[in-house]
Amino acid sequence: MYQVLIVDDEPIVKIALRSMIDWNTLGFHICATASNGEEALDMACRFHPDLIICDLKMPIMDGIELIREVQKKEIPCEFLVISNYEDFNYVRTALVLGAADYILKVSISPEELTAQLQKIKEKLDQKAREDEKNLQTSQEFIHNQERHAAWREFFANKHYELDTLCSVTNFSAEKLEPFALCQISFDWYTQNLEPLPSIDLIQSTLKNALEHFDQRRIILFSTSNTLLLIPESELRIHQSTLAGLAARIAQLFQYYMSLSPAILYQSDVPDLQEARRIYHNFQDLLELCFYGPLGQVEACSLSVSSAVPGLTYKELAARILSIPDEQRLEYSSRRFHELLDTCRDNHVLPSRIIQYCVRLLGELEYQTPDISSAAHDQIVDSAEFMRNSLTREELEKNLDDALTALFAPEPVTKHSSENYSPEVSQALDYIKNNYQHKISLASVSEHVGLSSGYLCRIFKEETGGSINACINNLRMTKAGKMLKDKNSYIKEVAISVGFEDQLYFSRLFKRYYGMTPSEYRTAEQSKA
Repeated sequence: MYQVLIVDDEPIVKIALRSMIDWNTLGFHICATASNGEEALDMACRFHPDLIICDLKMPIMDGIELIREVQKKEIPCEFLVISNYEDFNYVRTALVLGAADYILKVSISPEELTAQLQKIKEKLDQKAREDEKNLQTSQEFIHNQERHAAWREFFANKHYELDTLCSVTNFSAEKLEPFALCQISFDWYTQNLEPLPSIDLIQSTLKNALEHFDQRRIILFSTSNTLLLIPESELRIHQSTLAGLAARIAQLFQYYMSLSPAILYQSDVPDLQEARRIYHNFQDLLELCFYGPLGQVEACSLSVSSAVPGLTYKELAARILSIPDEQRLEYSSRRFHELLDTCRDNHVLPSRIIQYCVRLLGELEYQTPDISSAAHDQIVDSAEFMRNSLTREELEKNLDDALTALFAPEPVTKHSSENYSPEVSQALDYIKNNYQHKISLASVSEHVGLSSGYLCRIFKEETGGSINACINNLRMTKAGKMLKDKNSYIKEVAISVGFEDQLYFSRLFKRYYGMTPSEYRTAEQSKA
């Protein structure tokens, strides 16, 4: 039953309209009447009618002003205006404002009023159907979001119960057949790509690659991390191999975005608990991108090591210091590059080799007498940059700088804030004030007013490190302080320092501190 508000300053007109037809039979109910626009506006706010039938010329507030005020208050309703022959301009204005139609006061008849109401009812019915459809679509969208969030949480959180996943998603784990797992990852922090691709573009590219597979699940964690679940039966039906599918996905991303993702895959996964274990193993394997592009890799053919092969850092330091002074720089640099090659070949976790190098540097400085203050400051700065190195090249550059400061005959000049150009100082201030937000090379460059390429060059010349390294160094430092609070949640810490992807944050944190966020917090609490 649609609610109707009748507005007219003449009582006889209101009486006539109420008694002229059987409103209920037509699907309408008169909820109130008013004598002027101001009174009608108050009634409209109270009753929210579906239809307002109003005279155009009324005292205090006329019909035109009433229509405008009702629209300002965003009360959704239709208007049927009552006019006289001489009110043509008023009628035209009312129709422009959205009134459904008009009727002449002098010739109102039951037939005409009924015809108008039937027409308006069809319009209201159509709107009600659209609203119901939109509501169902919105509810389905929210439900889909909840289901997708449950899948993400199950894989990301080792303690998320399988029963909870099944309850939220209406998924039956018992009916699950063996499937293949495939992860597509992009390391945006090591690439100069502006702007980053949208999730929609990534999703559409994946759907293109999987267009022939009816049964598959795409779990988007972020723009940098996507997981695919594909039944083995689907691969057999389409005579596809997982390696071939990974190659096709890589080909499409190269075609559409000129990017080569790291793709890890594994076949014959028996159940979801095993799938989650494999997914977390994928995260360890992705660390190996530190040494160079990973490409497409079958996960079971690759394993990581947490042990740096060869001499301990103290043994290597002693070996370096046994070399004549004038040969130490060349010798230590060569041994270090050989060690990195060995670590690459043995798939050593980057966090371990970074930790090893930082300790090696500290041992060398401790065992070397008469270190200048300038060299000491350079070594401290280089060690901080080393902890935040995202690639082998960055680690090599920072360690070489430190070794040069330690063994070169001339002291290395410290990069102090007094020596920074105004543009680099401005960039550093912007990073310091915005590290907790979504910040990129493009946003820093735009703030400073320089091109990205030029800013990168002068920033590295003056600070000794990249803009990305500076951003992540600050984020990791802040994260370490926050994790000392035993009540802090790792996900909240990640978001607070600017990371949307908790798993990527954990990987970077481990690379920086040599331990996971959970391990770090436990270690810090044991010190207290």
